[in-house]
Amino acid sequence: MNIIDYIKKNKDKTFSEFPFNEIDNLIYALLSYLDYTNIVPTFKKGKITLQEAAEQLKKTKHQGIFISNTYKMIQLMKDSNRYQNTILYNYVKITNSNMQFAALTMKIPDKSIYVSFAGTDSSIAGWEEDFKMSYLYPGASQKYASSYLNKSIGLLDKKIRIGGHSKGGNLSICAAMEANFLIKHKITTITNFDGPGFLKKEIESKAYQSIENKIKMVVPKESIIGMILYHTDNYIVVKSKGYHIFQHDAFNWQCKDRNFIRDIQSKRSKDLQQKIIKKLEALPLNERIDIVKNLFSLFKKLNIIDTKDIKLKQIFELFKSFKKLDNDTKNYLAELFIITFIK
Repeated sequence: MNIIDYIKKNKDKTFSEFPFNEIDNLIYALLSYLDYTNIVPTFKKGKITLQEAAEQLKKTKHQGIFISNTYKMIQLMKDSNRYQNTILYNYVKITNSNMQFAALTMKIPDKSIYVSFAGTDSSIAGWEEDFKMSYLYPGASQKYASSYLNKSIGLLDKKIRIGGHSKGGNLSICAAMEANFLIKHKITTITNFDGPGFLKKEIESKAYQSIENKIKMVVPKESIIGMILYHTDNYIVVKSKGYHIFQHDAFNWQCKDRNFIRDIQSKRSKDLQQKIIKKLEALPLNERIDIVKNLFSLFKKLNIIDTKDIKLKQIFELFKSFKKLDNDTKNYLAELFIITFIK
């Protein structure tokens, strides 16, 4: 079963009867992908129950397979004793020429706080930020993530969980790295669901090492995005029904009872991290910057602000133009863009 089946099966079980587990963790991490603009209040402007927010979301459109499934998920949660009384607040969504960011804070019925960071949407700004991770830290969203967490957690909040899928997993770690001492002490887990890693100097930094023991990482068998750059070696591999890059879609991940079904990581996925790191380290900094600038300047010249405006054929043609990259790298980059089409 997947997380939709899990919700249907356990909708009437309270958290006292059936404690918070790794499947609930993923469910809450995905909720920040939905657009709660004018539904969930921002800082110090009130709170709303998940049930109330889900009702108001019925008035908005939800395009793409992944977002449609997330909408379906919250509608099931709305009618469940387990999730309907979750409190949603401090919703922030920012998309401009410099960044694409969204985050949501929730009080779960077990009295813990969950801070969810959204992954990359289909905006060109969001994908440009992701590619900049190959040479830049912190990026605009990474800076804002730490500011958001410090501002969102109150003095009386005790048990804090942080999580995110895709780029949201990276932002979860960034936020915790730069959190103030009191908040760091309150954080119990930071979960990166198949999100990219960091440059080597960040992994070796005191800020990262101060939270390393709280970081959990979950990836599918054919993980691509989760294998980008440096990350914790302590991660679990889950079974996914998706094919290759589509395993990144968390609605394809399989679970049983209160746990993910474990799997063995593919050789292609294992090799990917080392290949990418070697290629990045072989490319001088100025060449990395040039590749990203040239790629996204082309989108700007064509007035493309959303990847939905790009034809699939154009993606492969685009990467063929980068003569300094080998075929494997071009194919990996193309796959990263393809994943946006399921959102």
